Amino acid sequence: MEYIIIANPHSGAGMGMKQFNLLIQYFNDHSLSYSSHLTHYAGEVYQIIKKILPALNANHRIIIIGGDGTLNEAIATFIKFQKSIPISYLPAGTGNDFSREMNFTHDIPTFIERLNNEMISTLELISYNEKLSHTCGIALNSLGFGIDAAICQLNTLKSKKQKSKLGLNKLSYLTPIINAFKNHKEFQASIQINNEPVQVSDKNLLVGLFNHSYFGGGIRFVPTAKQNSHNFELVVARDVTTPTILKAFPFILWNKQHFERFPKHLIKQTATTASIKIEQPILLQTDGEFYSFEEVELEAKLITYPIYLT
Repeated sequence: MEYIIIANPHSGAGMGMKQFNLLIQYFNDHSLSYSSHLTHYAGEVYQIIKKILPALNANHRIIIIGGDGTLNEAIATFIKFQKSIPISYLPAGTGNDFSREMNFTHDIPTFIERLNNEMISTLELISYNEKLSHTCGIALNSLGFGIDAAICQLNTLKSKKQKSKLGLNKLSYLTPIINAFKNHKEFQASIQINNEPVQVSDKNLLVGLFNHSYFGGGIRFVPTAKQNSHNFELVVARDVTTPTILKAFPFILWNKQHFERFPKHLIKQTATTASIKIEQPILLQTDGEFYSFEEVELEAKLITYPIYLT
């Protein structure tokens, strides 16, 4: 057996490099065969997988080290090449919402033990196609238009030094949330789920699709969303004023009853397919990575991909 490591050394303010070094040390100490690839820029995961793909066989075990965005890029690449090769994931990101949902370990010996047990799960992903720009992709955790994408943008703009110094917890998201809300622009969206129209306001703050409950580094924003539930949750935040968000925020962080307490402002519906149309410039986030569009016609559905339960 040979292990193939693809690692993002910059993820998690250097946690990716730390986990990579610990894993290499473990392999060397136990005389295990491996090859390794470190990424240095966005999109390099795609180039690495494209290069190694022809030689992959059943004796290889692929290990992805990084954050949710790194794992997203790896799975999306295999899907693009129409391959369903099981991969494993050693979390080393900032938020680690996917590993939190899946209960994946950060411990190297435990990770290798679980990987060698060869327990493979069928992972459900949100697959999307933005028709106007011909942009396709996946979301492990969520995709969203509006304020959550603005929050991701502000978090990305933070320096790595700040992230490392402050650490990441629920309260560390408070400043970007407040700043994003101060500068937010409400937008109109036409939405269908399961081929049925959804009644929404013209003053939307967020339109998002959630594949499991966690968001923003451990916030259980959508407690009813579960991985491998054969559906996802559409969430719309609308007509949200400053007093409303100040009242709702403690419930979002700790109480988990925000949908019940603020039904006029937070809409949640279960879906297997969704269609979203927005006729104005808007930001989109998928698993913490953000993109800008002039307008949007997006279709989303569930697909599956195999992953080792580590």
